[in-house]
Amino acid sequence: MAIDAVGVAVLKLLGSNDQIMKQQIFKQEQIARAVELGLGASSPAEIQLFPIDDQSLDYCNCVTEILENG
Repeated sequence: MAIDAVGVAVLKLLGSNDQIMKQQIFKQEQIARAVELGLGASSPAEIQLFPIDDQSLDYCNCVTEILENG
């Protein structure tokens, strides 16, 4: 579920619909259900993002911050 959570964080960064923007990432229906079932990451603390180069460092940090803040 980590990739789904990161995907929602990217959508929040880029701007999306109210369903995405107003609800915390781990309270999104699909992600919350996966956590209930014990599938994948259950919190942002379990997800690590690594930039592939210096140019992607800022983007990686922004996505990480959104993940941590919901």
